[in-house]
Amino acid sequence: MISLSINYKVKMPLIFGGFLKKISKVTSTKLKVKKEMDVSLVFVGEMRMKKLNAIYRGQDEVTDVLSFGEVNEIVICFKQAKRQATSSDTSIKQEVGFLFSHGLLHLLGYTHNTGSKYKKMIGLQEDILKKSLKS
Repeated sequence: MISLSINYKVKMPLIFGGFLKKISKVTSTKLKVKKEMDVSLVFVGEMRMKKLNAIYRGQDEVTDVLSFGEVNEIVICFKQAKRQATSSDTSIKQEVGFLFSHGLLHLLGYTHNTGSKYKKMIGLQEDILKKSLKS
């Protein structure tokens, strides 16, 4: 079972705690996660995300989500998520949910370094998000 703690390092107009916890539960059920897994989710600003991306991935740019498996932490840049939601004409809730599920799948060992793995991971994310948005 996945338990989630959320830390908001930036001002956000919306709080997604209940929705993100539902994504954790749906993911646990769908993937039959048996072990206890404490996951930390942190929402950060652009400067912090750019710095983390440069340090850990060698890319000097803002990214949307980073996962750190050694500490079970997911970092999401809220402003980047908001931009992506606007450009893809989706809700910020859906975009944050999609990014969180992406990070969570990485923590569970999923990768997308080949075309087939990418398709599988995106398919899982979409299914998890769809089930989490119901009710």
